Amino acid sequence: MEKFCIVLFAFLAMACNPLKMEVIEQEDRGSHICQLVEYNVSKQERVRSFLLMPKGAESADKLPGLVLLHDHGARFDIGKEKLVKPLASAPEHTKLSSQQWIDDNFDGVFFGDSLAALGYVVIVPDMLYWGGRSTDAAQEWAKLNFCGGEGDIKHLKNQVYEGQRTVYDSLAAQNIIWAEQTISEDAVAAEVLMSLPYVDDDRIGCFGWSMGAHRAWLLTAFCEHIRTGVALCWMTLKETVKQPLKASDYSMLIPHLRDNYDFPDIAQALAPKPFYFLNGAQDKLFPLWSVEKSFEIMQGIYQEKGAEGKLKTELFDGPHHCGKEVQAMIVNYLSDQLSADIQE
Repeated sequence: MEKFCIVLFAFLAMACNPLKMEVIEQEDRGSHICQLVEYNVSKQERVRSFLLMPKGAESADKLPGLVLLHDHGARFDIGKEKLVKPLASAPEHTKLSSQQWIDDNFDGVFFGDSLAALGYVVIVPDMLYWGGRSTDAAQEWAKLNFCGGEGDIKHLKNQVYEGQRTVYDSLAAQNIIWAEQTISEDAVAAEVLMSLPYVDDDRIGCFGWSMGAHRAWLLTAFCEHIRTGVALCWMTLKETVKQPLKASDYSMLIPHLRDNYDFPDIAQALAPKPFYFLNGAQDKLFPLWSVEKSFEIMQGIYQEKGAEGKLKTELFDGPHHCGKEVQAMIVNYLSDQLSADIQE
């Protein structure tokens, strides 16, 4: 597991920078406040995230925090808006794109807002190349797709999709691995939660669906501040990844891990933290046999490390989707894990 530590050192180096967080805009949503915040993720870059806090958080007992990590979906014009309702000031194409994504994948529920209404302090960052960090071409695609107008929408979609290779290569030329940078930035989001006086440092978790799940299990493995997490619909064996790699694979590629380990080996770094892997039995992206074998391997690793019972692996009767029934399963798990101090 030595090479896993390379990633750990990478995000620690970034997390040392002062956050210098500022609130750009905020909106009252009844049960909670949604803020658009900006903070440092490195010496060179600041990013914007949604920060949701329950009403009265400042005067209440310390609350649990959640880092929510958006999916890939080959949809780049939105990122944090895949989990949180856009602000009223957002462009019309962003609102329409977000609502369509939520309707199709979350049964119409903005899961981040839903969790904030339950009493969690929630932060949702944009990953590089998504949402507020996407390209002009991605935004132009969204305008044409949702608001109409003249333009070659198919060309734009392909241009943005294939542009992922350029992002990976340009970062690699600077000795930066895109997915490692993502872990670093997701860890900084956890630092933001810890900087808030009304968040309990011992009750910070994370959740992600699809690519967000991949981010969630990496973040939990390498960030000491994350106590538990949920990964929905992303676990398989390396042999199921088709070659040559598609453009979408590069956002999740960490070569020195991919060359030496299989995906379920992440349990070596996760254990003994409590964690929940959940996958649809009809998920077409990940063969059922490979998911079941991966779960078996991870359970074995937890058992070997004396952490039997800390890892929950489960299949639900459904596809690659985060519907209301699955959301309820996730909420129940998070409630069990973060309602009191987690004993490791």
